[in-house]
Formats: sequence, C-alpha cells, structure tokens
Amino acid sequence: MIANIREDMKELFFLDETLYWGRSGRRATVIEAECELTQSVRPDELRAAVVSALRVHRNFRARPVIVGRRFLVEDSEAEQVMVVSEADGLPRNVGTKETGGLMLYVSYGERRFTLHVFHGLGDMRSMSAFLHTVLRFYCHVDDDSLPAADSIDTFPCHEHILGGGAPGAPEGKFIPQEHDIFHLPERLFSTRTTRQHIIDIDVPIAPLLAFARESGSSVVPALNAVIGRAIRQRYDVGQKEIVCYTPKDLRPVFHFETGGNGAIPFSLPYTAETDRLSAGERARRLREEMMVQTRPENIYTTVAQLRADFDQIFAAPMPVTKVSPMVVKSGRQKDSAFYTYGISYAGHLDFSDHQGGDAIARQVQAVGFSAGSYSYPLWIAACEYKGILRMRLVQSFESDRLATVIHEELAALFPGTAYTDRGRHDFDSFPLGSIPRKDNAQI
Repeated sequence: MIANIREDMKELFFLDETLYWGRSGRRATVIEAECELTQSVRPDELRAAVVSALRVHRNFRARPVIVGRRFLVEDSEAEQVMVVSEADGLPRNVGTKETGGLMLYVSYGERRFTLHVFHGLGDMRSMSAFLHTVLRFYCHVDDDSLPAADSIDTFPCHEHILGGGAPGAPEGKFIPQEHDIFHLPERLFSTRTTRQHIIDIDVPIAPLLAFARESGSSVVPALNAVIGRAIRQRYDVGQKEIVCYTPKDLRPVFHFETGGNGAIPFSLPYTAETDRLSAGERARRLREEMMVQTRPENIYTTVAQLRADFDQIFAAPMPVTKVSPMVVKSGRQKDSAFYTYGISYAGHLDFSDHQGGDAIARQVQAVGFSAGSYSYPLWIAACEYKGILRMRLVQSFESDRLATVIHEELAALFPGTAYTDRGRHDFDSFPLGSIPRKDNAQI
C-alpha cells in the first residue's frame, strides 16, 4: 500500500491491475463497442455525452501513472475526450497524450460511432452500462433514474472472493495440461501488427433461444455446440479436443457488484465423442460441462491461482516496463497452448428499461463488440440487441473458410442468419513507454 495518496489518485484493485500488466503494449486488449445509428452522428453532442458519462462512471476516466513498480490511476474529472472521424482508419495509443491520458476515446462514421476502451477499465458488462449512459446523454434522455455522479465504480472483487475463503474442494475442473488440444492450422498475421479480419454473423435470437430451451441448454453452450461442429467440419481434428476460452461473470456467483472488471475465464471442451451427438444433445452436454466448470469451488481455484501468480510478479525487482512485456508474452503463450478459440457473451442489451429509453431504441439500430484476437486465432464477441445476436468474429488470419462453415452451420439451424465480411481492421495500442512516471513524493 502507498501512503498519503492525493485525493485524485488511487490504487487499482487486483483484477483491474492485472490487466494493466498483462494486456498492455502494442497488441493491447482494447475493447470496441460499436453503435450503428438510424441518423447521422452529431460529433459535438457525442463528445458532450461521453464527458457527462465519465462523471457517472468514475473508473472509466482513469489516467494511468507508474509509481515505483506499480500502476496507479488519476481519476479527476475529464473535461474533454478524444472524438475523431474514422475516415483515416488509424489505430490510436490509449493512455498517452494522444488521448489526453484517458484509456478510451471515440471514433465515428456517417451513422455509427465506436467506443474504444482499454480492458483494464472494465469488462463487457461494465462497458454495456457505460455505453447505455453515453446513449442516454446523447439521446437527451432526462429523467430521475440517471445514476448520481461518481456512483458507478470498480470494486475489489478478487479481494472479496478470497476473503470469503474456499467454498469447497474443486471437483471436475478441466486441466488443459492433461489434454491434447486442437489449434487452428491457419497462417497468422504478423505479431508486429494489430491487424485483424472481422466478420459479423447475425443470428435471430428467438429460434436460438427456443433451441437452447428445448435442448436444456443456454446461449453460450448452444453456440459452442455449433462452432465445435464447424471446426471439426473445416479441419482434421481427429481425437483432439476443441477448447473454448469463455469468461464467467463472477458477480452473481460471489454476490458483489462492480462497474469495473468482474469476470474470469473457464474452459469449455468439445470432444470427438460430443461431436457424434445431435445438435440438441451437444448443446445439452456442453451446458452440463459448463455448469461443472463454473462451480464456485472450481472458479475459486482459478481466482486463487491468479492471485498467487501476480503476487510473484508484483514482488519481482525489475521495472514494470520490463516485466509487463514478459507477462504479456507468457500469458498469451499459455492461452495459445490451452485454448482453440474464445467466445465472450455480453448478454441482452435493452435500452428501453427506463423512462425515455424508447428514444434510444429509435436511434440505435445495432450494437457490436470486438477486441483483437492475439492469444488464439479466433475471438468471438457476441451480444443481443433488437432480436438479433450479433457474433463478431475477430481473426488473426485472412481466410474466411472457417467463418463460412460456422455461418452455414448456424443458418441450417436458424434460418435468417446473416453473414457480413467487414474486412481488415487495425486495433489500438497501450504503449507503457508513454505512461507518466512519478515517485511517492509526487503523489
């Protein structure tokens, strides 16, 4: 702990700080939340809306500072935010002078805008809440249900979980090292670039939910049942296991709320035996497997191991600017070895749950999330809005053959499924060399 910190400075809670250490650098994890609008973007009003939202979501206005060997953040009010046209197509460096020190900025086109937010500020659930607040200001929704200023902030969730002790002994937890895991045999883009290939697959939610209910499943395992089959159709998988990286929201499991990060990954394996079942049986079996992997006692062991790993990292004598790149490299090598692909589901977005919400729904046509896929070749971010589940496939390879098979498998089950190739996209960076450094006397 650092004593006598200024009121506008704060120490990061554990989970948020791990993301500053482990998701930084050229290929940082900067999540993009894109809104397609029914009207032309009003840039000045958009800028004002984001500044107003930053008064509500205090942790989203964090500006990182390196003090000694740790990250701290300054969270004084943001008077300005970077809002730029997407016409130049250039990626940005968050947390630097380019973005006014903020870990976010906004880009816009004719009828869409995108929030670019570093993962250390929050997960997809937190970003959904922040986006909702931005839209309420942008669409001039003025009612008493808007949160009070500084009311939504991050929470020490890992500290809370570990302080409660282990809920039991782990049972049935998937150990990747004990399995032969399949890896996509695609030629990847250079590790020196943040370039990715993005493809949208839009699935009508009603038949997907009906399929999940009839199968005794839910959205994520149902999608895994289809994607696992597509991968086996596209590649010679043999007896290897297809393993999906999937974040689990810890809030309902361990009973806390946070406007920052509150999720941790688990493994969802798709085996050769699973592939021999019908689509419904595959979805049901994967749901059962998911429930085993996300038992509180199994999730607790992942939380405890992450804490033990980073306690060693924090105690190392080397500067953070040297340690962090090693943490990034080690983490991505580990994820690459343990997983075939990843999928994250932001859930159902509904902007009509408050007075005036219909005004937002009239102006927002579609929403999509994405982030660079650097640990494994394919990352899928999904969210549901206006009856459509938008799956945004982010590939670190050019070929569209796997995406085509995934679309074909989904369309066979859910007629009306649409496919849009959005081409190449360059994601943003978080260069530690540009982050201010201070000693204890300066804070």
